[in-house]
Amino acid sequence: MAKTITGTNIGGWLVLEPWITPSLFYRFLGKTQNETGIDSYTFCESLGPVEGNKVMRNHWKHWYTEEHIANLSMRGVDMVRLPIGDWTLNQYGPYFGCMDGADEQIDWMLDMCAKYNITVLMDVHTAKGSQNGFDNSGQAFTITWEDASHYRHDDNPQWIGNFTNGDNGALNFDNLGFSLETMEKLLIRYGNHSAFAAFEPVNEPWWNTPLEPLKDFYRSVRKLVRRYAPQATFVFHDSFRYDPIIWNDLFRKDDVEKTAIDHHYYWAFGNNLWKLGDLCTGVEKEAEKASQFNMDVWFGEWALASENCALHLNGFNDGTINDHDGLWKCAQMECP
Repeated sequence: MAKTITGTNIGGWLVLEPWITPSLFYRFLGKTQNETGIDSYTFCESLGPVEGNKVMRNHWKHWYTEEHIANLSMRGVDMVRLPIGDWTLNQYGPYFGCMDGADEQIDWMLDMCAKYNITVLMDVHTAKGSQNGFDNSGQAFTITWEDASHYRHDDNPQWIGNFTNGDNGALNFDNLGFSLETMEKLLIRYGNHSAFAAFEPVNEPWWNTPLEPLKDFYRSVRKLVRRYAPQATFVFHDSFRYDPIIWNDLFRKDDVEKTAIDHHYYWAFGNNLWKLGDLCTGVEKEAEKASQFNMDVWFGEWALASENCALHLNGFNDGTINDHDGLWKCAQMECP
């Protein structure tokens, strides 16, 4: 039986998500198109390199402290998943200047985790052009402004190419090349740290991402991990396709040591388990399915929340009101 990992995510720190740190985004409430930040990209774009970096450095300093890491260790956490930006060592666009010092924060986190006997899964949470269209990719794609203060968010990620609704499209070799170069730089910089235990090259690539180029990307990155961090486990996300038929041919059956598939299970998002009594059954089924894969399965993210009404969870100031078969609804409330 595989060893159970007790872990948590170091979220909302190096990659911004408005639902995790809403106070960072309050400054944009009521602002117009060119003044509004809704993700890391537009946060830096709106504030600029000087003010943006000032805010980020203050955030980095206070969001996680040594006391937090010590408390995780005391609670039995033996691994943290650390989401980082693909701009950390390869800045581009509005990240120039705005994200200065992010690399040093990773050094600090690795050192702190080593001090308290916690290992680190380094998760490159973002990709140039967005791998899934959501704010957690660094840049929400695509935002269409309908007037000066209202926008519409359409999922249209551009990382591997434009494949909206599964349509055929041309691969974006520039973005793929940038990502591979970034992976190598990160592994060279951090891969030999004593706390560096696993590496994940891209978080939650879109479910319509073409499989073959995605699989080729995964194979290429695993070679880099084995070259620069042979002690580390290569971890890859299932692209919202939790299916052994899809992934069991990614590597040879006799070559899956230190390789794991990352599955994210959120009961509130489209799992059709709206009756609370089905919750435990659903989790058990997800876990049982793991035995069908020819490699380890890690649940890198999960939650038992029964609805997705949290402030900004579906995007900054999105005002979404959901209704799933009349079982629950979201409603906006005045802030006290």
